[in-house]
Amino acid sequence: MRRHSRFGLRVALREAPGPRRMSARGTLFRSRGMRRPGRRPPGPARGRRGPAGRSLDSAREAAPRLIGRAHRVRGRWVFDPARRRHGGTLELEWHGRHAPEDGDWCVAEVPPGGPAFLVEVFGAEDRPQWDDAAVASQFRLRTRFMHAVLEEAEACAPPAAAGLARREDLRGALVFTVDPADARDHDDALSIRPHEGGAHEVGIHIADVSHYVRPGRALDHEAERRGTSCYLPGGVIPMLPERLSAGLCSLVPGEDRFALSVFAVLAPDGALARFRFAETVVRSRHRLAYEEVQAVFDGTGDLPGEVTAALGALRDLARALRRRRFAHGALALETREARVEVDEIGYPVRIERRPHLESHELIEEFMLLANRIVGAEGARRRAGMLYRVHEAPSPHRLLELDAALRTLGLPRLGPDPDPATALQSLLAAGLDPAHRGLLHRMVLRALPRARYQERDFGHFGLAARGYCHFTSPIRRYPDLHNHRRVREWIRGRPGAAWDPLALAERAERCSAAEQIATDAEREAVKVKGLRHLEGRLGDHASGMITGLVPRGLFVELDDVPVEGFVRVGQDLDDDFTLDPSGARMTGRRTRRRFALGDTIEVTIARVDVPARECDLALVHARRPIRRRHRGRVR
Repeated sequence: MRRHSRFGLRVALREAPGPRRMSARGTLFRSRGMRRPGRRPPGPARGRRGPAGRSLDSAREAAPRLIGRAHRVRGRWVFDPARRRHGGTLELEWHGRHAPEDGDWCVAEVPPGGPAFLVEVFGAEDRPQWDDAAVASQFRLRTRFMHAVLEEAEACAPPAAAGLARREDLRGALVFTVDPADARDHDDALSIRPHEGGAHEVGIHIADVSHYVRPGRALDHEAERRGTSCYLPGGVIPMLPERLSAGLCSLVPGEDRFALSVFAVLAPDGALARFRFAETVVRSRHRLAYEEVQAVFDGTGDLPGEVTAALGALRDLARALRRRRFAHGALALETREARVEVDEIGYPVRIERRPHLESHELIEEFMLLANRIVGAEGARRRAGMLYRVHEAPSPHRLLELDAALRTLGLPRLGPDPDPATALQSLLAAGLDPAHRGLLHRMVLRALPRARYQERDFGHFGLAARGYCHFTSPIRRYPDLHNHRRVREWIRGRPGAAWDPLALAERAERCSAAEQIATDAEREAVKVKGLRHLEGRLGDHASGMITGLVPRGLFVELDDVPVEGFVRVGQDLDDDFTLDPSGARMTGRRTRRRFALGDTIEVTIARVDVPARECDLALVHARRPIRRRHRGRVR
């Protein structure tokens, strides 16, 4: 599952960025022990057979959904939320003929001032098999396709001779994909050939999903409702049925596939000389993994000579493109994502932070290039695109950031009135890895959230005007929308008149769906992290302080990317006051200080997976380990 930052600022700017891929484990809810909703499991043996996952009611979408237990008390049913801050027990109601059993874990909607309404029942035991299903239910993710949608997908035919007449035939060219080793869908591929004057023509080939998903039909309506695919540790909840997402629209080696291609002629310094669009048919020759490509870059890998030569030329151009982006004011934000591997019953066997490789940057640069070319052309044509917009941070947020940096003794924002230049200088400060990560996290929090808009307001983080998403139509609906505009340009057809209000509503829905999927993915990773910590109760660990509130501090562990909470007042028998900047707290009696970025020693004291909570206890004998840093931006 592609979880690295495919587009440099994808994660950093809170996008749902960078194409991620289907897990090799397949789509969600095929795990062992999961039953179809609506089917009551037999008798008392169900606890041993796994969770039931019965969908009981999905009508109310305004109320929050919580995890808890269903209990029968004095002849009536009550719902007991796992997170105690949501209050005590509530009366539990449901519709239909299915009912929980006393003590069952379930998901319920809890409207303000009313009873809880049962949504889904999982079983009497808290099991890792239902972690992803519970998250999907909490966030109202659409996990099943309607029959009409599946029927339409099955009716889609693979490329045939009759459909090739209007397409440029690239089946003889060296075309290859670069993805994670366990990727199941491949929606982009690259090619390169020499051009006159030392330039190269780079082909960026994107799966032509718009050929199969036609406006107004069942597939299109379902894709727009979902808005995006959602990637959870146990599998993917796809935007499109697997027949398309992992089949006809996936640029797998040795198979003819329809694509929309952007051809860019680039000078050796990365300058764009010209570009063109084409409907194409491609046949990928190689499916490369990032690690394979990185090994070639490091001189330790062995690929066919023509592939090695192509990668070398692409690498030089990607470096040039990257230099040009930063020279024009793009921000070099860094984030590291967690990668979770689960076993057949959903238990996490490995949780680690993904390394960022130059091979990631190579793909990133050419996907960004295609997005910028398409977005700029759409803005020029006023073509009814969905743009990816990221606004500059407000002066107030920058002042708050600078105050926090001053409190922590970190490099501060310079006097440059241009926020992009000031942030670029700040991010270039020389720091040790821990404080560098903290600085980038603080800058990220000061930036607004990227979103989709029907008008082009520019992308601050990328220092770009006319930027859109185009390269991931398998998993993002805005990309599919923009593909349809490009097809109109290629065919010389004036696109249908578009309604600005309807387009604005579509942009808002896509932004909301993206944020829901992002929150669900984070929650699912957190759940698996807590599962991992359940077996480490009482262990000592070190971690970095990532957040402060008056009653305690949040600590992200060093060895496992999981965040827990330390109640320092309780552990040290002291009252702590928070600095106005929110970056440091001090004990009134002990005068002990804790600040963002400090490393402290803790004990794993309590883990509650259904409540999504982890309590850490301070190891009193150890004081915060102040990591030294160097460099200051003035």
